[in-house]
Amino acid sequence: MIHLEQSQTQSQVLAPQLRQSLKILQASAMDLKAFVQEELTNNPTLEEIPGSSSKESTDSIANEAEWNSNYANDASEASQRHDFLLNLLQNEVSLQSHLQEQVGCLDLTKKLKELVLFIIGSLNQKGFLDSSIDELMRQTGCDYDTLMHALSIVQQLDPVGVGCFDIPSSLMAQLTYQQKGNSLAFKIISQCYPLLLHNKLNDIARACSASLKDVQAAIRNDIAPLNPAPGSAYAHHPSPIIIPDVKIYKNPSNEWIVELNHTYIPQLRIGSNYKDLLAQNIDANDRRYLQIKMRSGRFLIQAILQRQKTIERISQAILQYQQDFFNHGVAYLKPLTLQTVAEFLNLHETTISRATANKYVDTPFGVFRFKYFFTKGLARHNTDERISNAVIKQEMRKLIDHEDKQHPLSDQAMVELFKNKQIQIARRTITKYRKQLGILPVHMRRQYSAY
Repeated sequence: MIHLEQSQTQSQVLAPQLRQSLKILQASAMDLKAFVQEELTNNPTLEEIPGSSSKESTDSIANEAEWNSNYANDASEASQRHDFLLNLLQNEVSLQSHLQEQVGCLDLTKKLKELVLFIIGSLNQKGFLDSSIDELMRQTGCDYDTLMHALSIVQQLDPVGVGCFDIPSSLMAQLTYQQKGNSLAFKIISQCYPLLLHNKLNDIARACSASLKDVQAAIRNDIAPLNPAPGSAYAHHPSPIIIPDVKIYKNPSNEWIVELNHTYIPQLRIGSNYKDLLAQNIDANDRRYLQIKMRSGRFLIQAILQRQKTIERISQAILQYQQDFFNHGVAYLKPLTLQTVAEFLNLHETTISRATANKYVDTPFGVFRFKYFFTKGLARHNTDERISNAVIKQEMRKLIDHEDKQHPLSDQAMVELFKNKQIQIARRTITKYRKQLGILPVHMRRQYSAY
């Protein structure tokens, strides 16, 4: 039976302009530039101010004078920086392209060449084959001998080691190419690869009937220089360019300066010809269209200005709370939360989170993510002092760098060392930080004495 029913619900819907404002706030400098370029294409009333005329008046909106003073950039300087970054980008060649170019120089039959190219196309980013021989035979419809012949051609190409099915076979192929097929290093990889992964050198020495000293020498001189992923040297994804949104530095008067990077944010204004057009007697639909576009353009300009102001205020707050860091370095980084900065600036915590997302700060000690300055930290025993997670990680790195390599520190040993410094930290936290730092576990860091 069909009937009508009336209900009332509440829901939160973000207005299109608010969504755009949040997108602008969260975007990095390069993403914002791309977004503005798209708006310039879609909104005919918007235009970019040329660098040579950056002091011209923009649309008469609030904070117009501040916009012009803050966003006035030297066009030649911006162009030089842009060209410099473009010059850093190299034309990267993919592994497949590099191998295909070599195949083009070989004298192969059409069928064999197609098979070789198929195998090349099946390689993963490391240069290995994920498919088995049987799967390749089913996919190509060729017999075993023909497939192995094509595979051997691929494995003879540069870089040496591509076209294998796993790391051990690739390493052995590289040793064979170096005429070390009968070496101890080859024997270690072919017979004791699992032991090598777990750094069990004494077990390897017994299995290979060799001395520990010879095993260490083989690993150091012959195995360590090999490439476990020969295809990874070629392009798969372009390297990202990090553009600091803020630079914090001391001026000649020894005063800390927070300087926003406006170089990659286009300067915008509403075209005066469209404002003149509105003053004329034009069609009502055209007038409405221009009014909508001009209103949208003004909002975009205001949203960018508000973004820059917010980032600058947050940077000033970070400089104030992390004064010791900027004066002395990473070891003096203090715990700081988004909530603390939000309360200080009278902003919402999510605003701070969005404004600092995907953005970087250029400091005297290097370029850091904004998020780097926000850490919860750990408390010192019987004190109110708290220590930043970054400082804990730095101390862990120092401990491991200076440890006895024959008796490296376990995670529990580091817990005890921190306890002696009045820092209470759980072993699982040490393990988590060690993994984040890319430090191997104790049994993988141990070095054996040959005497």
